[in-house]
Amino acid sequence: MKKQPKLELIPVADCVGLRRNPQFLTPKQMDALKNSIERDGFLCPIIVRKNAEDKYEILAGNHRWMAASELNHETISAVVVECDDKQAQRIAVNTNTVHGDPTAELLAPFLAGMDDDVLKSIYLDKETLDELLNFDAILAERLKDLEPPPSLDRDSVRSPLPNCVCPKCGKKHSSVVLD
Repeated sequence: MKKQPKLELIPVADCVGLRRNPQFLTPKQMDALKNSIERDGFLCPIIVRKNAEDKYEILAGNHRWMAASELNHETISAVVVECDDKQAQRIAVNTNTVHGDPTAELLAPFLAGMDDDVLKSIYLDKETLDELLNFDAILAERLKDLEPPPSLDRDSVRSPLPNCVCPKCGKKHSSVVLD
């Protein structure tokens, strides 16, 4: 019988990223991840295995590790698994590609129960936001009236939020467009 994985606190500096990470985060998503870690703490451990150089090879959680690194965390919560190369590949694929996609029907009631402070602190990609704005009129009204985060450059036409009046044209824009 295989050993059960262990939850450990490991040094961030002893981790090695996945060579070909199948996940991608935009800079905005990465900032949202770092803000989440700063605000709520490190809630989801990464998954690692020891490699031949006695380093921790990340199988899942590369972006969380990068965020922890950028935030100067010395340690990170990790599930340490013992596995061979084939198992490591399987774990990496399964944990990096098997995710649910939010749908407006399921997400709208979940978001509707949040107060405005919580609602404005979450990240919604453009497609999900547009779907929600079309699906739920009451939630659309709440999303429309939220104030943008203080870090938003309100003078940038390229970075309007749906609740932000554009200083260039005076209109409210309907999508989040950040480069």
